[in-house]
Amino acid sequence: MKKIYLIIGALVLALALLIGASVLIDKQLEKDSSFISDHIDFDKTAQNVLYTSPSASSSSSSLDMEVTEKVAHIDDVSKISEEHEVINTDIGQIKIDAGLSEEEWGDRISMGINAQNINAANIECKGLFYYDNMEPELKQLYLEIYIAIKNYTDAFYICSIDPEDIDYAFNCVMGDHPEIFYTNGYMYTKYTTTDRIVKIEFTPAYTIAYEDVLKYQKDIDAYKNAFLTGINPNTDDYTKIKYTYEFIIMNTEYDVDSVENQNILSVFLFGRSVCQGYAKAFQYLSAQLGIQSTLVVGYVGANEGHAWNMVKCNGQYYYIDCTWGDSSYLENSMSQYSGGINYDYLNITTSELQLTHVIDNFTPLPPCNSSMDNYYVKEGLYFEGIDLVQLDNAFANAKSQGRDSVELKCANSDVYDRLGEYLLEENHIFDYMSNDKESIKYMQNRDLNIYSFPLR
Repeated sequence: MKKIYLIIGALVLALALLIGASVLIDKQLEKDSSFISDHIDFDKTAQNVLYTSPSASSSSSSLDMEVTEKVAHIDDVSKISEEHEVINTDIGQIKIDAGLSEEEWGDRISMGINAQNINAANIECKGLFYYDNMEPELKQLYLEIYIAIKNYTDAFYICSIDPEDIDYAFNCVMGDHPEIFYTNGYMYTKYTTTDRIVKIEFTPAYTIAYEDVLKYQKDIDAYKNAFLTGINPNTDDYTKIKYTYEFIIMNTEYDVDSVENQNILSVFLFGRSVCQGYAKAFQYLSAQLGIQSTLVVGYVGANEGHAWNMVKCNGQYYYIDCTWGDSSYLENSMSQYSGGINYDYLNITTSELQLTHVIDNFTPLPPCNSSMDNYYVKEGLYFEGIDLVQLDNAFANAKSQGRDSVELKCANSDVYDRLGEYLLEENHIFDYMSNDKESIKYMQNRDLNIYSFPLR
């Protein structure tokens, strides 16, 4: 008697509690939502072992930056000047809403807020998603924060006197720059008169001593160089993105207790991280290949904080979630059949992402509507009907590449059901297996219409 073992990829997080439910029934899967059937016996039987998506409750990601506010009152405003040296830059004349003395204005210039650094920072930040999409009048504020943190500046009087604008600009900087691994927030001091804010002193919150930052950077560079040796820098966008996705997953273990897990150090130095570490590592490495990638935050499951990426591939935006692509994040014993990498979250659309993720970003994001560079489409594993030649090629290619499994994605639920009927109910799946195969185990993801068949 040949057997088919089914691992259902439900991607319904609440069902995680039902793992292990078992009942013996005849010839069909029980559809009653009160339990999950675990075993079915008939000719060429199917064993149904529930596979759930990773539990959000295992994530320890803290996505909010630490911000501390202090207030100081100013009695003597006689030294405050509204007129200062005119400094022209590529983004326009440096403007300042704060009321500063000439000495305070000079301190800003001394610490690096000058035309040369503003122009250089503007060039560095062009092409970064949040910088490119923020209001032009806030770009100077962004660049001041970026220059200060990059130079490891202790404290300075910032151009803005609006705490909300400062918070927005800081989040944009951190969202664009995964290489800033030594800051997790900031403190600001408001200097006020009886009726208004006169100036704000901005102080980055550094978590690592400067000498250690320099030491860690050497380790980061070594990791980056090892990464770059494995790919041709002139290859296409999709290949670069797929390579980066695979490299991070194969070299990182999901670990809620990992150190520095909110930044790239956790991945590059220690090989263990959580979602934000994965996402920032992907953002950092893909940038080395000229790929624009953006950190995105939101929720999964029961409002658990989560981070992933939006990436631009051949001019179109897609979502990527390296954490959910890592089988070490899966919480059941059957994850080894995925070969270590789950490609379901490689270049997906907004509608596909929203089946399992809630976007709660600090700034709006463009819709991701294209499927042209989705993993399954690019690899010839996307089925719009029952195509026997395509099925033959899918299994043959996977075997020739030495893969552990073959995944098939269907265009919609109707195709998904028809493919399942053909392969499973009619037992044609054995046509693609070795002749001595008496049983198979497979996974299915009903949310994304995907089947996965292990080949070993």
